[in-house]
Amino acid sequence: MMRVLPPLLVIGGPAGAGKSSIAGAVAELVDAPVVGLADSAGPDQHSVDLPSLQQRLDEHEEAPLVVVEGVYALALPPIRWAARWTVYVDTPLDLSLARRALSQDDPRPVLRAYLGGGREAHARTVAPGRQLADLVVDGSEDLPDIAARIHAFIRRRA
Repeated sequence: MMRVLPPLLVIGGPAGAGKSSIAGAVAELVDAPVVGLADSAGPDQHSVDLPSLQQRLDEHEEAPLVVVEGVYALALPPIRWAARWTVYVDTPLDLSLARRALSQDDPRPVLRAYLGGGREAHARTVAPGRQLADLVVDGSEDLPDIAARIHAFIRRRA
């Protein structure tokens, strides 16, 4: 039996693009909870435990809107198909990498992962989300401007 979900705003893009900050800012504007895919990761950090994600979404079944954000949010068809609106945060990879590396106490593992195949993995799995999104925003712009643009977009398409 299919579960009824509240409307989902799904935000995807590269690691370090600003998805979590953007999701939080939009959620504040629309008084919605945020569900991060990283919090529903399976044993592999690059996977999503869909039953766990469903349980987390079920906790907000009465919400008028739920914001879902994660690197693979647009790459996973069940998540993308459940979305009412999809947003891709298009941030230059050098900026995303710098943000991600600086968020760690030791940036070397992040840099090694990027050089060891992260860039190719992004091109293969995350970047195609740009073409699948209803709206593409520039993750290098000011956060309040991005959040306002997304808010206006979902209001127009509600």
